[in-house]
Amino acid sequence: MTASPFKSYLATLALLMAAGALLAGAFVAVVDPYGLYGLVLRDDFNAVKPGLTRYQNQIKQELALRRRPQFIIFGNSRAEIGFDPRAGALSALGAGYNLAIPGTGLATSASQFAQLRQAGVQPRTVIVGMEFIDFLNPAAAPAARPVAATTAPAPARAFWRFDTLFSLASVKDAVHTLRIQHDAQAATLTADGFNPLLEYGAHVRRDGYHKMFAQRAQESAANLRRKSTRSLATEDFHALRAFLLAMAATQADIKLVIYPYHAQMLAMFEAAGLWPLFDEWKAGLVLAMGAVKAQYPDARISLTDFSGYGAYNCERIPAANERDSATRWYWEAGHFKKALGDIVLQRLMSPSARAPGDGQFGMPLDGASLAQNRARIAQERGACAAAQPALFATQLLATQDSHTGGRR
Repeated sequence: MTASPFKSYLATLALLMAAGALLAGAFVAVVDPYGLYGLVLRDDFNAVKPGLTRYQNQIKQELALRRRPQFIIFGNSRAEIGFDPRAGALSALGAGYNLAIPGTGLATSASQFAQLRQAGVQPRTVIVGMEFIDFLNPAAAPAARPVAATTAPAPARAFWRFDTLFSLASVKDAVHTLRIQHDAQAATLTADGFNPLLEYGAHVRRDGYHKMFAQRAQESAANLRRKSTRSLATEDFHALRAFLLAMAATQADIKLVIYPYHAQMLAMFEAAGLWPLFDEWKAGLVLAMGAVKAQYPDARISLTDFSGYGAYNCERIPAANERDSATRWYWEAGHFKKALGDIVLQRLMSPSARAPGDGQFGMPLDGASLAQNRARIAQERGACAAAQPALFATQLLATQDSHTGGRR
């Protein structure tokens, strides 16, 4: 008899907890911070979605599968921030989705494409951002790295779907969604996977572009110090060929893009002793394309190089005392703005359409054009160095001597 009140207490507590969990889940489902449910979508309520801080790959993959896009964008943060699926150059392709995930490489892109294909989604056009740094070996390890797993173990779908509905983090994200509806500086993600990087606006107004470039350069320098100057990672080229073969089998129009690195970043490649590998990497991409075309003669695969020291890449970095000066094309050397991304996409879709002063921004690469491309970049470098000698005279890789001396 004495246990009866205790059992009643436990039952009441369990009911209250269950009711609380259901209410929390209902709140998350209605506000829908990740765009997974679509029960309600209203301006001034939840139309603006926050940027993803967890389950990025899983959520974007889910949204892409629902959208069944006609074109897909793969890549890292450069692609997520720079390539807007709603750009005018892509309008004729139909619905698209930006599946780029910050901090990821080809293994993630290949896995994403395989999941799309398994679900019966076969985009007609695939745009893939190619990252040179991903193909570099670590300086502290042998040039021939052990073959790593293609992807890190991903949470089971049932687990992450449950966690994005019934968790304190999801409730916080739902509350955050309500708060950012009129916040022009909040981190957001569009319905088609594009990150407009609105939060950078607040940093720029507070610190200025000079500090943004300097901070990114220091981070890049630390990363480059961990890279070897001896050789590229051959297994990454194997992974690229496998990825290209999978895409070519679907008869997709495959457009490989060498990102439009800012001149500061390219100057850092030079200072780090990586420029010969940069050239070798481009030749390796051309060879990978050729190998796939040998197996699929009708495959549509193109490689366009937007790197160099042209008018866009050599955009002036405001001085430290010019905090009110703005850049047009770059947030910092690591990330280009949508304005430049739109031009890149225009070049991809209409290679002959150029504006005055563009030069050879966006040069198609194949075996016959590699030498011409090297000459182009050398010529652009001379003009950029004359316009901005500080980029080349005093690099932010201040530890260059110890850096190169410690390489393998």
